[in-house]
Amino acid sequence: MSVDVDSWSSLLRFYSINHDSSMADFQVGFGITKLLELFRKHDIKATFFVPGEVAVKNEQIVRVVSQEGHEVGCHGSAHEKNECLLTMSQQMAKIKEATEIIQKQTGRRPKGFRAPCLRANGETVRVLERLGYVYDSSVLPSIVPGYYGYPTFLSKPYHPSFTSLAEKGESKILEFPVSVNPILRVPFSAAWMRNLGLRWVKLGIRMNFDRANPVVFYVHPRDVTPLPRIKGLPWHVYKNTGYRTIEMLDKIIEYVKKQGEILQGIELAERLGQG
Repeated sequence: MSVDVDSWSSLLRFYSINHDSSMADFQVGFGITKLLELFRKHDIKATFFVPGEVAVKNEQIVRVVSQEGHEVGCHGSAHEKNECLLTMSQQMAKIKEATEIIQKQTGRRPKGFRAPCLRANGETVRVLERLGYVYDSSVLPSIVPGYYGYPTFLSKPYHPSFTSLAEKGESKILEFPVSVNPILRVPFSAAWMRNLGLRWVKLGIRMNFDRANPVVFYVHPRDVTPLPRIKGLPWHVYKNTGYRTIEMLDKIIEYVKKQGEILQGIELAERLGQG
């Protein structure tokens, strides 16, 4: 179970919508609070991937996440959709700064990374190795046109190459691909769950478990937050957000706990002999 702590601003930037960034990040603290309540109810610990920019603006809630025993990983610098497609030196500067921000706030150096918008290249792997990361979770083994994805069917953990994150290689980094439904090959995220329903998610989880694949699921704080209507945002951003998503997540967690166990990313890495 992972939480991508993207800000509302980053979503508006993705869709090229002009906005006042000082007024646009209302949902981070509210959404995290709701998710923490849900995780306490089920006595589970999740991995929160936090961009450096968001950590600076939401220092108190990031500290709470860490103090409650959840893992805090890095989600890039400002959650710009192409920031992990830059040169190695450019990525090093951004990821190093974000890493140090998170370490200062939590007292722990992050060991897990997820690229903004699930977009990264081979240089990202080199940077993560040099900064002491243990694992990455940025590869979506499917293509969602205009959004994200890689032309690969890799679904189990593997060590990526320095050429492409979506190819096996000699890196020390462990890659945990974001899980997809084996039939539709769309990702396990709260956004897709909100739009396609619980049955689709449960079927995909069971099929992955039958193949001995760990399931990597992710949610955003905005998924569990009532959102203001903004011209230019597509309808699927809004469908079933707020309490309805909390209800669905509650049922998914109950379902998974009956099938197996819920781990943080670093715990999975340790189970596989790394970290």
